[in-house]
Amino acid sequence: MEIFNEDDEEIKKLMIRISKKEITLCETCDAFFDYVPQKYTCDECKAKRKREYVREYNQRPEVKERERKRRRKYAREYYQRPEVKERECKRKRERYQRPEVKERIRKYSREYYQRPEVKKRMREYAREYARRPEVKERIRKYRQRPEERERRREYQRKRYLRLKKLREEE
Repeated sequence: MEIFNEDDEEIKKLMIRISKKEITLCETCDAFFDYVPQKYTCDECKAKRKREYVREYNQRPEVKERERKRRRKYAREYYQRPEVKERECKRKRERYQRPEVKERIRKYSREYYQRPEVKKRMREYAREYARRPEVKERIRKYRQRPEERERRREYQRKRYLRLKKLREEE
């Protein structure tokens, strides 16, 4: 028998323990562990294989979609709670009050509103909005208020006097 022909004493002891079914050699990492019938891998390798399987399983599109829906549903319910809403509003308010955040928002909005496509879209929307009957009615009512009429008359009077003065100087 080959066990007894080994020169190294430790190897001989290990081989005897294996033959007596006290320990087993792991198939993947060559580590020794206590003998259990029909068990071929150690606990670390078993856990590693399970993690790999779970990672592969979670990468499947149908599993990803199911998990995404579950998370979205929970998030929707969570953010509807009054205490969470209040905390989020407070956090947002504090964030937007910081000067560096305000400056960054101003900078980006200035750049955004200078884009030609944005200007065009805004002009079109303003035209459509002004053509709505309910908006026209609201504007008409506003212009008929006495304080608004007075303000407009004052503006027109100043403009008339300024232009008259310019004409006289010519």
